[in-house]
Order: sequence, then C-alpha cells, then structure tokens
Amino acid sequence: MTAHVLFVDDEEPNLIVFEAVCGDAFPVLTASSAAQGLQLMEEHEIGVVLTDQRMPGMTGIELLEKVEAEHPDAIRLLITAYSDLQAAEDAINRGHVRRYMRKPWEPETLRAELRDAIDLYALNTRVRELEQRLLDSERAYSASVVAGGLADELRSPLGWIRNNLTVIETSVKAAAAALADASPDITRARGTLAQVDTAVGDARDGVKRILELTEKMAQTPEEAAIEVVDLADAVRVALRKAENSGLRGRALIDVATGVEPKVMATRTNIVHIALNLLANAIQRAASRPGGQGVVRVTTAMLGDEAVLDVSDNGPSLTAEQMEAVFKPFGVGGRLHGAGVGLAISKRIAEELGGRIQVSATDDQETLFRLVLPSVQGGASGT
Repeated sequence: MTAHVLFVDDEEPNLIVFEAVCGDAFPVLTASSAAQGLQLMEEHEIGVVLTDQRMPGMTGIELLEKVEAEHPDAIRLLITAYSDLQAAEDAINRGHVRRYMRKPWEPETLRAELRDAIDLYALNTRVRELEQRLLDSERAYSASVVAGGLADELRSPLGWIRNNLTVIETSVKAAAAALADASPDITRARGTLAQVDTAVGDARDGVKRILELTEKMAQTPEEAAIEVVDLADAVRVALRKAENSGLRGRALIDVATGVEPKVMATRTNIVHIALNLLANAIQRAASRPGGQGVVRVTTAMLGDEAVLDVSDNGPSLTAEQMEAVFKPFGVGGRLHGAGVGLAISKRIAEELGGRIQVSATDDQETLFRLVLPSVQGGASGT
C-alpha cells in the first residue's frame, strides 16, 4: 500500500494549488477540515500530514495532537503565519510537530520538505518491520529455550523408566526360573516379584512426570503458568544452558546465589532473561584484551525487591553506549554482546513490573541489574 501525503486546509484555493504543485510528485489527499482529515486517515495509509494552523473548529496544532495520539507513525508538519510562530515552536518542543513552514510557502521548498518526510516515514516503517522480525526470531529462540528445558527435564523420568524396565525384565526372568525348577522356590519367586512391583511404581511415576511435562509443552506462550519462581534456581538453569552451548568456558564465572529471592513470573521468562544477561556478559568478558575475562553473578533481596546482578570485566561502556545498549544492535558488534537479547529481556522485565539497569561498578566493571517485585518482603541482601 502506498503512503499518502494528506494536506488539510479550510481554504479551497489552497487545496487546489497544493494538488497542482505536489500531485505529480506524491500520492496526495486533501481535506477542508480537521474532521475530514481524521476520517481520511482511518481509510488510507497516511505517511505525512501537512496542515494549516488557523482553521475553524480545530486548529492545526490541535489536529496534529490528535494525529499523534491516534496515528503516531505519521510524520506531522504545520503551515503557519508569522503571528503563530510561538505556537508552532511550542508544538515542536512538545513533540506534536516535526517541523513547521511559514506562509507563503515556496513550491520547491514544500516538495523538498515532503520528500524528506516521506523518506523518514519509509525508514521508520522498515525499522519497525525489522524489529518485528527480530521479535519473531527471539520468540523462536524462546521456543528453543523451552524445548531445551523440557528435554533436560524429560531426561530424568525417561531414565527412571528405562532403569525400572530393566529391573522388571530381570526380575520376571528370575521369578520364572525359580518357578521352573523341579522344586519351585516360591520364596525366591515372591522376592523377585516384589522387586517388580516396586519397579512398576517407579516407572509409573516417571510416566506421570512425562505426561505433566508434555502437557506443559503443549501450552501456548500466553497459556504459560505464572508461578513463584526462585531467581537463584533460574540462574542455575541458565548456567547449565550456557555450559551446554559452549559459552561458559569462554570466561571465569563467579556465582554467589546464597540468597534465593522469589518472584511471580513464568519460569521460562526468568530463565530467558538470566541466560541473555549471562550470554551478554560472557561474550563481553571473553573480548577483554590481554587478561582473564571474569563474570560475576549474584542474587539478593533489596527491601521488597528481588535482584539479579551480572557484571563483567569486558570493554567499558560510555554513558552514551549505556543508553543505547537495550536497543536492538544499539551498541554495535565492536563491543561484543550487543544484540536483540538485551532489548527483549528489558521488555519482559518491564512487563513483570520490574526493570533492567546498566552501570559501571567501582572496579570499572559493567553491571547489568535485573530488579523484580519479590513475593517475599522484608529480607535484605548485599
């Protein structure tokens, strides 16, 4: 679908001139009132809104305030007379308007401004599409985290079943042999069959556990159960996953999770955040020039909040880089560890009522801190 330029002006001659000047260069729609302009925005893809300031009923700035609220992606431009410049500047400062143009406008200047605005709209659209693809990729990654976790959990009950089937097979053969003798050994047969009974019970427990896990696997992400999650336990799971993926051997990891804060969340989400923070820190520490990379992981209670700290002695970040680190690929590959994982982790933390912060420690290490509301209050930690 082609993005249109919408021009709103209550004077019909201005609409005619605008179409004559810009109609060949852009897909153009015109409206003689703010209400008509808003209606057109509901019916068409509008990339740029250009409006006159002085109109009856609703001024141009008031119209663009509504556009900002209802169609925030549209680029907003204002045409104003000299006497309205202060209002236009105020609108720019409040973010309602990208730029204003003074009357009378020059055709070439107007076309140039509209071309820049259309290009900006197209760029923003491509960025949103890329972010959505990144989110989709991250969801697929999350699914692999879930699958990996289930595989780990399935391994134990499958082991129980396999071992107990071996016990059952061996015991049944022994019981049959005891009964097949010329003088059947009833006591021996009963003893081996008692082992069969115990093994069947253990195997049944294994089957029950597998059924529970497969039911959990069948849930969609929206159906995933919110439960009390041990932050320290989630760290231990994330460390195992980091080790299985080959990450852990790239840096020395110092773990102190004696404090075990509890939070309300899905277990997968908390493991996901912990794994992303660990992967980021390990990759950064591994790039430390001329020395051993170290990652420190601690859990704590600070008031009524659960805290997970992950720090590394990798390349230091400037204040500007710290502001960009939670944007997808915001820091860049030079500093390692940058990517979509931190951005997604920050969003998950905020959805859980928490936050992720980045700062420099007194030892010049980079610290990422996850803070979440705790389900246990009053404890304190370091």
